[in-house]
Amino acid sequence: MELVLSAILIGIILSLFLIGPVFFLLVDTSLNKGWRSAVVLDLGVITADVLCIAAAYFGSKDFTDYVATHPKYYQIYIIAGFFVVVYGFFMYFSKPVLHLSDEAGVISRNYLRTFFNGFVMNLLNVGVIVFWFVIVSSIILKYPDPSHFMLYMGIVLGTFFSIDLIKIFLAAKLKSRITDQKVFVIRKIVGICLLIFGIIIGLKGFGFFQGIDKKIENKLNIEQNL
Repeated sequence: MELVLSAILIGIILSLFLIGPVFFLLVDTSLNKGWRSAVVLDLGVITADVLCIAAAYFGSKDFTDYVATHPKYYQIYIIAGFFVVVYGFFMYFSKPVLHLSDEAGVISRNYLRTFFNGFVMNLLNVGVIVFWFVIVSSIILKYPDPSHFMLYMGIVLGTFFSIDLIKIFLAAKLKSRITDQKVFVIRKIVGICLLIFGIIIGLKGFGFFQGIDKKIENKLNIEQNL
Protein backbone atom coordinates (compact mmCIF):
# COMPACT_ATOMS: atom_id res chain seq x y z
CA MET A 1 0.00 0.00 0.00
CA GLU A 2 2.86 2.37 0.80
CA LEU A 3 4.38 1.70 -2.63
CA VAL A 4 1.11 2.51 -4.41
CA LEU A 5 0.44 5.73 -2.48
CA SER A 6 4.04 6.92 -2.91
CA ALA A 7 3.94 6.23 -6.66
CA ILE A 8 0.62 8.06 -7.08
CA LEU A 9 2.03 11.06 -5.19
CA ILE A 10 5.10 11.20 -7.47
CA GLY A 11 2.83 10.96 -10.53
CA ILE A 12 0.73 13.87 -9.25
CA ILE A 13 3.81 15.98 -8.52
CA LEU A 14 5.23 15.26 -11.96
CA SER A 15 2.05 16.20 -13.77
CA LEU A 16 0.73 19.08 -11.66
CA PHE A 17 3.71 20.83 -10.13
CA LEU A 18 6.58 20.30 -12.57
CA ILE A 19 4.97 22.53 -15.16
CA GLY A 20 7.10 23.33 -18.18
CA PRO A 21 6.86 23.86 -21.94
CA VAL A 22 5.13 20.50 -22.41
CA PHE A 23 2.18 21.68 -20.32
CA PHE A 24 1.57 24.79 -22.41
CA LEU A 25 2.12 22.89 -25.64
CA LEU A 26 -0.46 20.25 -24.62
CA VAL A 27 -3.00 22.95 -23.77
CA ASP A 28 -2.40 24.86 -27.02
CA THR A 29 -2.52 21.67 -29.06
CA SER A 30 -5.83 20.63 -27.51
CA LEU A 31 -7.33 24.05 -28.26
CA ASN A 32 -5.97 24.50 -31.78
CA LYS A 33 -5.57 20.97 -33.17
CA GLY A 34 -8.00 18.90 -31.11
CA TRP A 35 -7.71 16.42 -28.25
CA ARG A 36 -6.49 13.56 -30.46
CA SER A 37 -3.34 15.45 -31.47
CA ALA A 38 -2.76 16.43 -27.84
CA VAL A 39 -3.03 12.80 -26.68
CA VAL A 40 -0.62 11.63 -29.40
CA LEU A 41 1.83 14.37 -28.38
CA ASP A 42 1.55 13.31 -24.74
CA LEU A 43 2.18 9.67 -25.65
CA GLY A 44 5.42 10.77 -27.31
CA VAL A 45 6.38 12.67 -24.16
CA ILE A 46 5.67 9.63 -21.96
CA THR A 47 7.68 7.37 -24.27
CA ALA A 48 10.66 9.69 -23.77
CA ASP A 49 10.05 9.44 -20.00
CA VAL A 50 10.17 5.64 -20.25
CA LEU A 51 13.50 5.85 -22.09
CA CYS A 52 14.90 8.25 -19.46
CA ILE A 53 13.71 5.93 -16.69
CA ALA A 54 15.40 2.94 -18.34
CA ALA A 55 18.65 4.89 -18.82
CA ALA A 56 18.56 6.13 -15.21
CA TYR A 57 17.82 2.61 -13.95
CA PHE A 58 20.77 0.97 -15.67
CA GLY A 59 23.00 4.00 -15.18
CA SER A 60 22.49 4.13 -11.42
CA LYS A 61 22.21 0.37 -10.80
CA ASP A 62 25.89 -0.19 -9.95
CA PHE A 63 25.91 2.84 -7.67
CA THR A 64 22.78 1.83 -5.78
CA ASP A 65 24.02 -1.78 -5.50
CA TYR A 66 27.22 -0.48 -3.91
CA VAL A 67 25.26 1.68 -1.50
CA ALA A 68 23.03 -1.25 -0.54
CA THR A 69 26.00 -3.53 0.15
CA HIS A 70 27.89 -0.95 2.23
CA PRO A 71 25.30 0.20 4.77
CA LYS A 72 28.01 0.95 7.33
CA TYR A 73 29.39 3.80 5.29
CA TYR A 74 26.46 4.91 3.16
CA GLN A 75 23.00 5.20 4.59
CA ILE A 76 20.09 4.95 2.16
CA TYR A 77 18.35 7.95 3.69
CA ILE A 78 21.44 10.13 3.35
CA ILE A 79 21.86 9.34 -0.34
CA ALA A 80 18.15 9.75 -1.11
CA GLY A 81 18.03 12.99 0.85
CA PHE A 82 21.01 14.33 -1.08
CA PHE A 83 19.31 13.62 -4.41
CA VAL A 84 16.10 15.33 -3.30
CA VAL A 85 17.99 18.41 -2.01
CA VAL A 86 19.90 18.73 -5.30
CA TYR A 87 16.70 18.65 -7.29
CA GLY A 88 15.09 21.08 -4.86
CA PHE A 89 17.86 23.60 -5.61
CA PHE A 90 17.37 22.97 -9.33
CA MET A 91 13.62 23.60 -9.07
CA TYR A 92 14.05 26.78 -7.04
CA PHE A 93 16.74 28.49 -9.10
CA SER A 94 15.97 27.27 -12.63
CA LYS A 95 13.78 29.36 -14.90
CA PRO A 96 13.00 27.30 -17.99
CA VAL A 97 11.62 28.61 -21.25
CA LEU A 98 7.91 27.79 -21.04
CA HIS A 99 6.97 28.55 -24.64
CA LEU A 100 8.73 27.09 -27.65
CA SER A 101 9.72 29.54 -30.37
CA ASP A 102 8.12 27.32 -33.02
CA GLU A 103 5.20 25.58 -31.29
CA ALA A 104 3.26 25.28 -34.53
CA GLY A 105 6.11 23.29 -36.09
CA VAL A 106 5.93 20.66 -33.37
CA ILE A 107 2.34 19.71 -34.11
CA SER A 108 1.57 18.14 -37.46
CA ARG A 109 -1.48 16.68 -39.18
CA ASN A 110 0.58 13.51 -39.25
CA TYR A 111 0.11 11.78 -35.88
CA LEU A 112 3.37 9.86 -36.21
CA ARG A 113 5.32 13.08 -36.67
CA THR A 114 3.51 14.70 -33.72
CA PHE A 115 4.37 11.68 -31.56
CA PHE A 116 8.02 11.87 -32.62
CA ASN A 117 8.21 15.62 -31.96
CA GLY A 118 6.79 15.15 -28.45
CA PHE A 119 9.29 12.37 -27.84
CA VAL A 120 12.30 14.42 -28.98
CA MET A 121 11.19 17.60 -27.21
CA ASN A 122 10.91 15.84 -23.84
CA LEU A 123 14.08 13.81 -24.35
CA LEU A 124 16.14 16.97 -24.91
CA ASN A 125 14.85 18.57 -21.69
CA VAL A 126 17.73 18.45 -19.17
CA GLY A 127 15.32 18.97 -16.28
CA VAL A 128 13.44 15.78 -17.18
CA ILE A 129 16.67 13.74 -17.23
CA VAL A 130 17.78 15.13 -13.86
CA PHE A 131 14.31 14.52 -12.37
CA TRP A 132 14.20 10.89 -13.43
CA PHE A 133 17.74 10.20 -12.25
CA VAL A 134 16.83 11.53 -8.79
CA ILE A 135 13.55 9.62 -8.65
CA VAL A 136 14.88 6.36 -10.06
CA SER A 137 17.95 6.31 -7.79
CA SER A 138 15.78 6.94 -4.74
CA ILE A 139 13.24 4.29 -5.74
CA ILE A 140 15.88 1.63 -6.41
CA LEU A 141 17.33 2.21 -2.94
CA LYS A 142 13.92 1.77 -1.35
CA TYR A 143 12.53 -0.91 -3.68
CA PRO A 144 15.52 -2.89 -5.04
CA ASP A 145 13.31 -5.72 -6.30
CA PRO A 146 12.90 -5.20 -10.11
CA SER A 147 9.22 -6.21 -10.02
CA HIS A 148 8.47 -3.65 -7.30
CA PHE A 149 10.39 -1.01 -9.24
CA MET A 150 8.44 -1.70 -12.44
CA LEU A 151 5.13 -1.62 -10.54
CA TYR A 152 6.12 1.69 -8.94
CA MET A 153 7.07 3.33 -12.22
CA GLY A 154 3.99 1.93 -13.95
CA ILE A 155 1.76 3.59 -11.35
CA VAL A 156 3.74 6.85 -11.62
CA LEU A 157 3.37 7.01 -15.41
CA GLY A 158 -0.26 5.90 -15.27
CA THR A 159 -1.06 8.69 -12.80
CA PHE A 160 0.92 11.17 -14.89
CA PHE A 161 -0.93 10.26 -18.09
CA SER A 162 -4.36 10.31 -16.40
CA ILE A 163 -3.84 13.85 -15.09
CA ASP A 164 -2.50 14.95 -18.47
CA LEU A 165 -5.75 13.74 -20.05
CA ILE A 166 -7.66 15.97 -17.63
CA LYS A 167 -5.44 18.89 -18.67
CA ILE A 168 -6.14 18.21 -22.33
CA PHE A 169 -9.92 18.18 -21.88
CA LEU A 170 -9.88 21.25 -19.60
CA ALA A 171 -7.50 23.16 -21.84
CA ALA A 172 -9.73 26.22 -22.29
CA LYS A 173 -10.04 26.82 -18.53
CA LEU A 174 -6.36 26.15 -17.82
CA LYS A 175 -5.20 28.47 -20.60
CA SER A 176 -6.78 31.51 -18.98
CA ARG A 177 -5.85 30.71 -15.37
CA ILE A 178 -2.24 29.55 -15.47
CA THR A 179 0.28 32.23 -16.37
CA ASP A 180 4.07 32.08 -16.67
CA GLN A 181 4.46 34.00 -13.42
CA LYS A 182 2.25 31.53 -11.55
CA VAL A 183 4.29 28.67 -12.94
CA PHE A 184 7.56 30.16 -11.66
CA VAL A 185 6.01 30.72 -8.22
CA ILE A 186 4.83 27.11 -8.14
CA ARG A 187 8.32 25.89 -9.08
CA LYS A 188 9.87 27.89 -6.24
CA ILE A 189 7.34 26.54 -3.74
CA VAL A 190 7.97 22.97 -4.92
CA GLY A 191 11.73 23.60 -4.72
CA ILE A 192 11.45 24.77 -1.10
CA CYS A 193 9.27 21.78 -0.20
CA LEU A 194 11.79 19.41 -1.81
CA LEU A 195 14.67 21.06 0.07
CA ILE A 196 12.87 20.64 3.40
CA PHE A 197 11.83 17.08 2.55
CA GLY A 198 15.37 16.18 1.41
CA ILE A 199 16.93 17.58 4.59
CA ILE A 200 14.48 15.59 6.73
CA ILE A 201 15.27 12.41 4.80
CA GLY A 202 19.02 13.05 5.15
CA LEU A 203 18.73 13.67 8.89
CA LYS A 204 16.97 10.32 9.26
CA GLY A 205 20.14 8.73 7.91
CA PHE A 206 22.06 10.28 10.81
CA GLY A 207 19.67 8.82 13.38
CA PHE A 208 17.23 11.70 13.81
CA PHE A 209 13.49 11.03 14.20
CA GLN A 210 14.05 7.40 15.25
CA GLY A 211 11.68 7.84 18.18
CA ILE A 212 8.91 9.14 15.91
CA ASP A 213 9.44 6.31 13.40
CA LYS A 214 9.30 3.78 16.24
CA LYS A 215 6.00 5.14 17.52
CA ILE A 216 4.48 5.10 14.03
CA GLU A 217 5.69 1.55 13.43
CA ASN A 218 4.27 0.36 16.77
CA LYS A 219 0.95 2.04 16.07
CA LEU A 220 0.71 0.40 12.63
CA ASN A 221 1.52 -3.01 14.14
CA ILE A 222 -1.18 -2.53 16.77
CA GLU A 223 -3.78 -1.58 14.16
CA GLN A 224 -2.87 -4.58 12.00
CA ASN A 225 -3.31 -6.93 14.96
CA LEU A 226 -6.77 -5.59 15.82
